[in-house]
Amino acid sequence: MLDKTALMEMMRRMLRIRHFEEAVISLVERGEIVGAAHSYIGEEAVAVGACMAL
Repeated sequence: MLDKTALMEMMRRMLRIRHFEEAVISLVERGEIVGAAHSYIGEEAVAVGACMAL
């Protein structure tokens, strides 16, 4: 079982990814990023869990 500190760090990382993804989507919608952008929204826990396990 993970302690409260580790869980809070995981949540912080998931929120950082979510905010980044939302910013990228906004830039794409405004035409400030040219090309494709694949959103990772809803998959943040996968990345955080995998990286924390390394």
